[in-house]
Amino acid sequence: MREGLGAVLIALGLWAGAARATSLPAEEFEVPARTYQEVQGSPESETFDGLRISVASSLLAPVSGYVPVEVSLHNTGSASRLVRLGVEASSPVTAQVVTREVEVGPHRMVSVWLPVPASIRGGMVRVRAPDPIPHVFSFYTLERSDASLVVGTLEDFEAGTELVHHDRGPFAVRFLSPETAPRELASYAGYSQVVVAGDVTALHADVWSTLEAYAATGGTLVLLQPPRDAAGRLPLLSGAASPGTHAYALGQVRLCERAGACGDELLATGLDSGKNNQERGAVHPALPSRRWGSTFSSWAGSFEPLLPGVQAPVGRFLLLITLFVLVVGPGGLMLLRRKGPVALLIAVPSVSFVTCLSIVLWSVFVEGFALHAARYSVTWLDRDRDRTLTAGIGGYYANLEPGALQLPASSVLLGARYWDAIPLETDWTQGTRVMGGLLPPRTYVEWGELAVLPTRARLTVGPGAQGPRVLNALGAPIVEGYVRFEDALWKLPPLADGAQGEASRVTPEVSESSLPGDMYFSGVAATRFGPQVRAGLLAPLPEGGFVARVGGPGPAMATAALEVKLHEGLHLVRGRVDAP
Repeated sequence: MREGLGAVLIALGLWAGAARATSLPAEEFEVPARTYQEVQGSPESETFDGLRISVASSLLAPVSGYVPVEVSLHNTGSASRLVRLGVEASSPVTAQVVTREVEVGPHRMVSVWLPVPASIRGGMVRVRAPDPIPHVFSFYTLERSDASLVVGTLEDFEAGTELVHHDRGPFAVRFLSPETAPRELASYAGYSQVVVAGDVTALHADVWSTLEAYAATGGTLVLLQPPRDAAGRLPLLSGAASPGTHAYALGQVRLCERAGACGDELLATGLDSGKNNQERGAVHPALPSRRWGSTFSSWAGSFEPLLPGVQAPVGRFLLLITLFVLVVGPGGLMLLRRKGPVALLIAVPSVSFVTCLSIVLWSVFVEGFALHAARYSVTWLDRDRDRTLTAGIGGYYANLEPGALQLPASSVLLGARYWDAIPLETDWTQGTRVMGGLLPPRTYVEWGELAVLPTRARLTVGPGAQGPRVLNALGAPIVEGYVRFEDALWKLPPLADGAQGEASRVTPEVSESSLPGDMYFSGVAATRFGPQVRAGLLAPLPEGGFVARVGGPGPAMATAALEVKLHEGLHLVRGRVDAP
């Protein structure tokens, strides 16, 4: 009964929004140019046995990624409470998609964030503390391609941009409190921009670390009040921390100086995303082929999977079934006339057994039960902080769905846009534990991922007899690459992990002002990455900088723990070399 009521409330909310849009008179559509729209519904609150719970009813959602659902818990009792939260999706299928446990101390108030996949248009939040609370909180999401998050207050945002609030503004934002802002990268991934409206130095260290990781893995971070120590807080800035837009590893950072100009840039980015319906970010996984043709028939001919040969062998099975019908049908009649009914009773089950056995043997020895994958990634090796910043993409095909997968909280799995299959089921109690929906059986799926992981990987370069001496300690074999050493550009030799070799001087026809374009991915893999990834990777190397193409499953990818049968694994690593 409550589930049906929740679904009805969600549908009514969506209908009311559509009805308002169609019933407004023409003059109300004349919206002032320098305006923004805040999308944030009033919270629904309920108190049960000394625990006050609040959940927002409507949320701004990006076209891909996650929607952070905030649940405020206020324990008015004198004993700690263990609270378990769960989100059930109402579309595209009814399933519990997100769970999280949190302990709330006596007389404490905490904000718990539940990253819900953006493909879910609405759902219900259920609470157990520890017994189930009878009230169910419903919410729905409003998808906008220009969706942006603002960490700060409305007053600081308007003062830093000179934008004015309007109910139908062309630029949609959602405000997050600086004191309770989420600390998981998934809560920000997918949004076109994240704006810090107030004092950056007042943010909690974990919040700022997550925002910096968002920018480094392909996001656009905007600081309306850049701090004086911006270069220290943003260590990957290529030059001085001057006002303007700067490349930042795989993403970019915008440092504002004048409020009016910064507001114009925010509007331009938002309007461009909304007009062209662009996908921003570092990686863009595509839809599964079986749904691409039926749902988007105009694009069916242009779709090409990362993993070839993922379709079921329908032709071969059809041939086998046709032979079976011929043997059992006309062949059975001939056998009946010549040998009698006893022979037919023996032959038909025997032929059926042989046919089924052939299909099983084909599946075991040709397709197998392994997880097939093709994986590609771009990694920024930050040696000063011993971490890797990675944007990756993978095409997967599994005959059987794998078990649970544990991922660090500093990583994000990004599904394809308009993904309408089984939603990802995750538990966020300790990191990210994927419980189901990752790889549906016998279905081609692409997953993008962003990850910030600790590492000891390095590339050591020192003087050699004929050229620089290179030691590969990147955790994967080097296929090719370049390094700038002693003010010259050198080509790396193929090296196994842990091996040493000498680099060779590049030929004069290779430009040293930028890297050769063949260092980037070729074919369909290149289309899955954003343009800023290519620009950052192939930018001129500074002294001591290198870029290398390595093979293998991708040691810097968060899903490296998955046991896969690798069709192709190519990964590009850029960073700074170590001295011997």
